[in-house]
Amino acid sequence: MKKRIILVAFLTIFSSCSEDEAEAIVTTDYYGKWNLVSLTGRLQNSETTGAAMAWQEFYLFNTNGTFTKSREENSIKTTLSGTYTTTTQFDGIFFELTYPIDSEIIGSCYGNQKEVLFLNANNSLSSTWSYCDGPGLKYKKPVG
Repeated sequence: MKKRIILVAFLTIFSSCSEDEAEAIVTTDYYGKWNLVSLTGRLQNSETTGAAMAWQEFYLFNTNGTFTKSREENSIKTTLSGTYTTTTQFDGIFFELTYPIDSEIIGSCYGNQKEVLFLNANNSLSSTWSYCDGPGLKYKKPVG
């Protein structure tokens, strides 16, 4: 009887660990287009989505380590390309984007022609710009 209890306890613990690990899995299929789906300000309940956002933008990640960012704001379209690297950390995949020139569409805390994004467990891409009073930006890959 004691062996059965130990076995059941072991299987329960093992099963719960497996579920936790499954929840932490983040896609590695990050190549392609990521559209801005929500923009959050500093005020509570300030999230906007869709056409109500102050601007529309997307990232396009290529398999060769290059990317393009495009933003349309007030009928003006700005597009920049650069290079990126990824690092996998315990809480997701982080992207460091490097631009060849400075631009107002670079959402950065440092002003050094770099942006940092992270891919989290729900497979959305988020900007770290909000860490230093910038807007919270969340991106998703189009379905289909």
